[in-house]
Amino acid sequence: MRSVFITVLVGVMVALVIAQGTWENTLKRAKSERKYVLAYFADPECFTCQRYMAQTVDNPQLAPLLRRFITVKMDATKEIKKLREFLPKWEEPFPLPVIVITDSNGKVVDLIVGHLNPDAFASFLKAFLKGKRTDTIEKQLKAKPNDLATLYEAAVWFLERGDGQRGLPLAQKVLQLDPNNHKGYYAPMRLHLGLYYSTHQTRLAHKAIDEFREVIKRFPNTREAEEARFYLAVTHLALGQDAEAKRMLNEFLRTSKSASLKEQARKLLRFLETEPPADLRRGEGD
Repeated sequence: MRSVFITVLVGVMVALVIAQGTWENTLKRAKSERKYVLAYFADPECFTCQRYMAQTVDNPQLAPLLRRFITVKMDATKEIKKLREFLPKWEEPFPLPVIVITDSNGKVVDLIVGHLNPDAFASFLKAFLKGKRTDTIEKQLKAKPNDLATLYEAAVWFLERGDGQRGLPLAQKVLQLDPNNHKGYYAPMRLHLGLYYSTHQTRLAHKAIDEFREVIKRFPNTREAEEARFYLAVTHLALGQDAEAKRMLNEFLRTSKSASLKEQARKLLRFLETEPPADLRRGEGD
C-alpha cells in the first residue's frame, strides 16, 4: 500500500488541505480568500474512507480544482454534531464519507453522501464551479416537472450525491415515462440506480445486483449493459465475493469493447492477485 501512502502525502502538499482544522478558522480563511469550503467527513479508523480520501481530496491530479476551495478534513466521530447539523433529514449512522460544500458563513450549498470515484468527483467540482448546483437543478425541475430529460438529469444528480429521498422518486417517474427505453432513458436510469445502491447504500447491494442484471437482460447490446457487466463484477468484489468477481472480470475482458473499462478491469484483477482484498476491506491492511 506504499503507492496509496505516497499519493496521500503528495496530495496533501499540492492541494493544501487543512488537516483537522477548526471549523471557525476554516470559515475565517474562506471569507478572507472568498472561497467555498469543502469539508470531508470521515472516520479515521475506516480504511475505505481513507482510500476514498486518497482518490478525491488528496488526489494530486485534482489539486487545481481543489485549490479553488478551502478544503478541510473532519473527523466524523468527533464532529458528529456538525454532521447532524449538515444532514438533518438523514438517519444515523451516516454512510461515510460525506462531503459538504458551504459558503463562507457555513451555510450548506451542496453535498455528497458516500463515495464518488475520481472522475465523477472532478465532474462534480467542475459543475459546481460553473454554477450547476442543487439549487439550479431544483429550479429546472420546478419549471419542468414532467419533462423526461429534466427528470432524468435531476434523478441522476440526487442519486450521485447519495440523496435517495429525492432521487429515487424521480427515477421511478423516469422509468414509468420510458418503460421500453424508446427515448433512451430507461436503461441508463437503471444503471444509475445500481450505482446508487452499490456506492451509497452498501447494505442494499443486492438491489444493485438486481438493477445491473435488469439492464444486461433487457438491453444486452447497449453501452449501458457493458457498463452494468463491469459494475456487477465490482459489486461482487465489494461484497467480498472475490472468486465470482474474478470470474466476471475475466469474462468482461474477453467481451468488452471499452478500452477504459477494460483497463479498470485489469487493475482490479491485479489487485485481486497481489493483495488480500477481504482483509483490506475490513481495514486490516497496512
